[in-house]
Amino acid sequence: MPLVASASRLTPQRAYTAYVLAIGAALCLIAPLSWLHRELGAPRTWQTLLTPLLFLALAWTGGLKAGASEVRLSRRTLAFLSLSVLVYCLSVQLGRYFSFAINGVDFSIFDWMLFNSNHRSFGYSPIYDVNHFGVHANWVLFPLMPLHRLFETPLFLCTVTALAVGSAAWPLWRLGRRALAHDGLVALLVLAYLTNPFTSVLLDGGFRPEVLYPLFGFTFVLGWLERRPTLWVPALVAFLGIKEDAALYVVAFGVAALLFERERWKPALGMVVGAVVLFVFNVKYFQPLMLRGSGYVQPGYVSFWGQYGQTLPEILRNMAASPLRLVGDILTSGWYRLFAPALFLPLLAHRALVPMLPTLFLLGSASYGQMHDFRTYYPVTLLPFFFWGLVESYGVLARSPRYGAWREALLTAALLLFPLVGGGYAKLVQPPAGVRQALVGVSARLDGVAGPVCAQTALFPHLPYALPLRPLFDDCWERPEWPKLVHLQLDTYPYERSILAEHVQAAREGAVGAAVVREKPVLAAHLEVRVAT
Repeated sequence: MPLVASASRLTPQRAYTAYVLAIGAALCLIAPLSWLHRELGAPRTWQTLLTPLLFLALAWTGGLKAGASEVRLSRRTLAFLSLSVLVYCLSVQLGRYFSFAINGVDFSIFDWMLFNSNHRSFGYSPIYDVNHFGVHANWVLFPLMPLHRLFETPLFLCTVTALAVGSAAWPLWRLGRRALAHDGLVALLVLAYLTNPFTSVLLDGGFRPEVLYPLFGFTFVLGWLERRPTLWVPALVAFLGIKEDAALYVVAFGVAALLFERERWKPALGMVVGAVVLFVFNVKYFQPLMLRGSGYVQPGYVSFWGQYGQTLPEILRNMAASPLRLVGDILTSGWYRLFAPALFLPLLAHRALVPMLPTLFLLGSASYGQMHDFRTYYPVTLLPFFFWGLVESYGVLARSPRYGAWREALLTAALLLFPLVGGGYAKLVQPPAGVRQALVGVSARLDGVAGPVCAQTALFPHLPYALPLRPLFDDCWERPEWPKLVHLQLDTYPYERSILAEHVQAAREGAVGAAVVREKPVLAAHLEVRVAT
């Protein structure tokens, strides 16, 4: 009898509240739990345990029946959810940084180009020895330049990343509130955004301009749907400033508005024309101007579509001449990694689907494996429209005679399943002991060195701006007089660990040019720093 009585007191509201509080607690405790075991700290571990319980509880109480539940989460629960989002994003981003686990190449491209823009050479990044504005038109970095000058530390961009990813939950919540039945589904929507593998990559990898796509994308869509130009116009401008390809998604969005919201043809047409003009300006004038004098004729990423040609015009001509091959490449790409766990529901929303088409085309037609397979951060441009499509799919299902009664169950299943599929979930790792202390000592010994200092990319973001750094690529080994900073227990990109170990041994035996951060924790007294004189 007590068990029956307890079960009778279970309601959808209590089930949702318990789940949100439990997952929120896991998000807040990711750092201390990860010190016990990294899988214990991973939110996915707790989602995997609790998701089936929530689904069964909702099925038991009728919470999966369309229109049967009216869940309103309390202010305290929503406040705790908001706090957990902030703590989680800061914990993952800062934890990854202090564990030497962020992407030292991509992060330092932007960290150092901001520093150099304030002090040395505008837009210059030592990672690829180029003005990076010639590679990508990242106009959104301009407002960050004076802020980086004020907070001159890599932790500035780490904080920007955490706040950008976490802040995107606010416009997404508003989007969900517009169309979904109750707070329980909206909370699952926010948690699905925050903990899925594609968003986790943004937090794991350190700052890239792409981390701003969800924040400005959700805000733009929200402002457009609410018909608030004071919201969607600034968000649109910021969205376009993230990277040159943002114009393609805006053009597609404008075309969708012209097709499905004909009464708003004036702002939609203005959006299309403005995005086209900006794209042409970026690609034909601004980026070539920034590349002038660098020895580069075009950005290196053009080679990602190298199976179709060597230059952009040649690639486009060959794509047009081989439509069946192009369609085959797109259909056999990794697009299903994103859509299958969400039960393909975002594809039902035609207004949201059209802005997703450029990304599906760009990634699907690429020969570069990580793009073609929809891995790492490349699919992030889909996220604003993907989650909008998830929200819109609820209304599409409601209008379906066949599936309308199942809309609650289908969307709930998609929101619960989406964060659980894929390998890129967030987790923290403990750094090898003593690395940071060793770097302080090495930096002091190298102070005043005039020539280049080659740093393993995992170490790059943790070294002073005063050092004349360059990434530890192949050209470094050809110059034995250049000091080299290496730690073999950290990420050894772009080398296999065994290959890098061979290089380190050869540098040690060469008696000159080796500055090796050894892999043992007795570092401070045993650093080798031999610099050619």
